[in-house]
This record gives sequence, C-alpha cells and structure tokens, in this order.
Amino acid sequence: MREHGPKAVNLICMLATAAGLLLFQACSNGPVSTFEELGADGNTRGFGRKYSQNPEENEFVFGVGDEVLLEVPDELKLSGSFPIRNDGYISFAWAGDIVAAGLTPSQLKQKLTGRLALYLKDPSVVVGVGNVQSKRYYVAAPDVRQGGDIIKAMEYKGDVVLFDVFVQMGAPSSLLDDEKHVKIIRGDPRQPRVLIVNVGDIYKKGLTGGNIQIQPDDIIYIPPTWIGHVNSTISGVAAPFQSIFTISRTIGAVDQSWRILSGDGGYSRGYAF
Repeated sequence: MREHGPKAVNLICMLATAAGLLLFQACSNGPVSTFEELGADGNTRGFGRKYSQNPEENEFVFGVGDEVLLEVPDELKLSGSFPIRNDGYISFAWAGDIVAAGLTPSQLKQKLTGRLALYLKDPSVVVGVGNVQSKRYYVAAPDVRQGGDIIKAMEYKGDVVLFDVFVQMGAPSSLLDDEKHVKIIRGDPRQPRVLIVNVGDIYKKGLTGGNIQIQPDDIIYIPPTWIGHVNSTISGVAAPFQSIFTISRTIGAVDQSWRILSGDGGYSRGYAF
C-alpha cells in the first residue's frame, strides 16, 4: 500500500475539508426570501419592478428604456420617438420633461394633451408604443443534455399568447410529459398563481381555452418527460461525486508532481485515480 508524504497528507486534508464545506453549503437551504422575513427590504409588488403593470389590466404600461411614439398632427415638428430615461421621464418640446414610466398610453396622452393645451388650441396627440425593453417573460425548459432546466428571458411586446411562446421556442412536443401540461407561474410575494394548461389540446384538438394571454414577468415552465426526470435526478446525484473525483485527480497530480520534484520517482509507481 502506498504511503503519502507529509505534505501530500496535509494537502489531502485541506482539500477534503474544502470539499466538505462545499457540500455542506450545497445542502443548506440558503437565506430566506419572503417579504415578511426581509422586512423593509422585502419585495411587495409582483416581480419588484418600480413601474409594474396591474395584472388585472391588459393595457400596456411604459417602463424605463421603452420608446414612446408621439404624433401631433397640428404640429408635426413635435412628432417623433422619445426614449424613457432611467429617471422615468421623456424630454418633449414645449411640455418639457414629463413622466412616462408607469403610465399607460392613454394616461400619457391625457397628460401631454393637458400640457400642450397651454400652447395649442384643442391639441390632438396620438401616443404609440415603439421599441420595448422594460418587459420580459421567462421560459424554463428541460436541459436534455445536462439535466436540470434552462431559463431564458424573452422580450414581451404585447399581445402574446401561450401557443406563441411554444412555437417561438421551437420546442418539440417530445419535451413535454404525457399529458403535455405547461405551467404559467405568476409570481407574487403574497399570493403567487400557477395556471396549468394542456398545450396538446391546443395543437391537436383546437381547444384554445388554455391559449391564455401571457403577462409581463410570467414564468412559463415546461416539465420534462419521465426520461428527463430520470436524467435530472441522475445528474443531480452525480454532480457532487464528479466534484469529488475532480478534487481526487487534482490531489493525485499534485502529489505525483511533489514526489518527482523530491526525487521519489512518482512515475515509476503508476499513481492514478
């Protein structure tokens, strides 16, 4: 049986301790994240965005980075596209800086009309939505190669239904479980909602009752097949051991290099893991 030198033994102990700490941290539950536990720092509004959209209303709400399209037929020189700054304002001639983030197009129209009424008689203002950067929804789907899930952020441009998302993903139906249930998760710090839809009924039977409107910040979760469940489980179980094997190989390489440098002839012993 091979004996390790004192330096190699110390190194093995140090790496084993580090591996133990990593495993302990991986098994811990982590910090709490509910608004009750976090107190004043906790999130109390949907996804926590400053300019959030009322989930009960379908009208678009402007946010930071979005582009406002304005047309003033009586004064075409005032028309154009106006990006919303980080402070939530746009700069508009005659009206000056005006808050746009957090407003719907109709609310912004009303505010601009009131400002322009100081300079124009019965002004007409048309407000449109240009490039949208503030709205996202998220898609989580199985990673068939490495197990677990892949989560991707998608731009929300309004009027998006569930089947649009499914088609845009290019996801084969084999990714879904036998009943093809997809979850639409609407996060909320107090009362999150989970809606379950059978997508197969949409594209096989034409039953579009579940082809619901997607809202900003929705999480669309596509569950794996039973094979995907097995793959995820195996990957999760194997991951800590893969880390240990990597550490073990590193210990062996370091120990062998130390023996060669010390003249112990490490190569002749055929050291391997």
